Amino acid sequence: MSPIGSKKSLFRRVFGTIFIVVLLVVVVFTTMGAAYLQGNVGEITRSELMDETRIVASTLNETPDDVSMLERLDLDGVRVTLVDADGSVIFDNEEPASQMENHAHRPEIEQAVQTGSGFSERSSSTLGEVMLYEAIRLDNGTVIRLAQEQDGILAILASFAIPLVLLAVVLLVVSFFVARRAARAIIAPLLDVDLDHPKRSSDTMYSEMEPMLNRIESQRQELKRQMRVLADNDRMRREFTANITHELKTPLTTISGYAELIAGGMVADEADLRDFGSRIHREAGRLTALVNDILTLSNLDEAERTDSEHSADVLGSTEPVDLPRMLESIEQRLEQVARKADVTMVMDAKPAMVVGVPRLLDELAYNLVSNAIRYNLPGGSVTLSCGVDESNRPYIQVIDTGIGIAPEEQDKVFERFYRVDKSRSKARGGTGLGLAIVKHAAVYHGATIDLASELGMGTCITVTFPVQELPKL
Repeated sequence: MSPIGSKKSLFRRVFGTIFIVVLLVVVVFTTMGAAYLQGNVGEITRSELMDETRIVASTLNETPDDVSMLERLDLDGVRVTLVDADGSVIFDNEEPASQMENHAHRPEIEQAVQTGSGFSERSSSTLGEVMLYEAIRLDNGTVIRLAQEQDGILAILASFAIPLVLLAVVLLVVSFFVARRAARAIIAPLLDVDLDHPKRSSDTMYSEMEPMLNRIESQRQELKRQMRVLADNDRMRREFTANITHELKTPLTTISGYAELIAGGMVADEADLRDFGSRIHREAGRLTALVNDILTLSNLDEAERTDSEHSADVLGSTEPVDLPRMLESIEQRLEQVARKADVTMVMDAKPAMVVGVPRLLDELAYNLVSNAIRYNLPGGSVTLSCGVDESNRPYIQVIDTGIGIAPEEQDKVFERFYRVDKSRSKARGGTGLGLAIVKHAAVYHGATIDLASELGMGTCITVTFPVQELPKL
C-alpha cells in the first residue's frame, strides 16, 4: 500500500500538515494582499475626491447661481450634494432634493459646518462596498459634499476572481508536490534505520531518534544475551542429563551385578559374600549421595526462580548460624575420611554469625572441606577458617595443600559434574555436584566466592557473606 494511503501513516500526517500550512499561507497572503490593495486604492480615491471637492467648492464660491452650476457639472461616478446650513438638501445629482431627508446630523456635514471641511466613510458591512464622503463649507454658509463609491475587499477579490483561481490552482499543485517531496525527505531517515544494527544509522538519524535507537540497540543486545543464556542452559541441560544418566547408571550396574551373583547362588564363600555386600552398600551410599545432591540443586534452582517467601517453603526458614560451631561439627564428621586419606585438618575459627538456612550453610562448608580432603595429597593438610573481615563481613575459608586447579579450569569447577582430576575421579569418589551446590548456596545467601589456586600448591576458597543484621533477642 502506498504511504499516503496507509492508515495512521507518518507520511500522511507530515504531508497533510505541510499541505495545509501552504494552503493557509496562500489564503492569508491573498486576503492580506486584497486588504492592502483596498487600503491603497482607498487612499488614492480619497485624495482624488478631496481635490475634486476643493475644485467644485472654489468654482461655486465664484458663481452666483450654485444650482445651475452644479446641474452643468459632469463628474463620472461621483455624487454631488449641496446642503443648506440648516441641513436641508438644496441639490443632489442622483435624487430629487425635495425627497431627501435632512443632512444636518451627517458626520461630514456637521464637521464641515464647524471646521470648514469634513470627511467620513460608511459601509453596509465590513467587507462590502464603502462610500467616501468629502464636504467643504462655501462662503455663503452652504456645504458642498462629494461622495464616491469604493470597492471593499470582497469586491476586489471578485474582480480578480479568475486570476486568483488560476493562481490558487497553480499554488495548490505546486504545494502538493512540494509537500509530498518534503514529507518523503522528512521520513526518509526513519525508513532507512537498520533495526538489526541501529548504530549504523547514527550519521543520518535525527537527534530525537537517538534515545529510541539506543533503546532498540540495548534491547537487541539483551535479546542476544538471553538467547546465549538459553543456548547455554540448553547445553547444560543436555550435559546434565547425560552426566546424571552416567552417574546413576554406574552404581546401579554395580549393585545389580553383585545382587544378581548373590541371588543366583554363585557366591558360596562367606568372605566373598561379605565383600559383595560391602560393595553393594558402598555403591548404594554413592547413589544416595548423588540423589540427595540432585535434590538439593533442584531445590536451589526452584528457590532462585521464586520470591523469598516461597523459597523458604522449599529450602527451609532462616535463622542465625554460629560458623565456628558448624565447622567443628563438620570436622568431626569428616575426621575418619581425613585420617583415611592421610590428611590433617586444622581449625582456625573466630567468632562469626550468619543468618541463613542452616542445612544449606552446612552443605556449603561440608562440600568445601570434603573436596579439599578428596583432592589433597598424602600427608597434606586442610585448614578450616571463619571470622569477620575488616568490612565486618562474615566469611568461611578452606585452604588445602592438594593438587591445585589450573587457571583455565578455575571458572569451570563450579559447574555441575565437572571434575578437575578426570583420570582419577572415580577413585577419589564424590558426585561432581559439590562445588555446584556451594555456588548456588552462596548465591542464595548473597555471598561471593573467591578462588585462588596453583597446580601442585593447593587451593584456597573463600566464601564472604554480606554484613549481617542479626535479630534482636
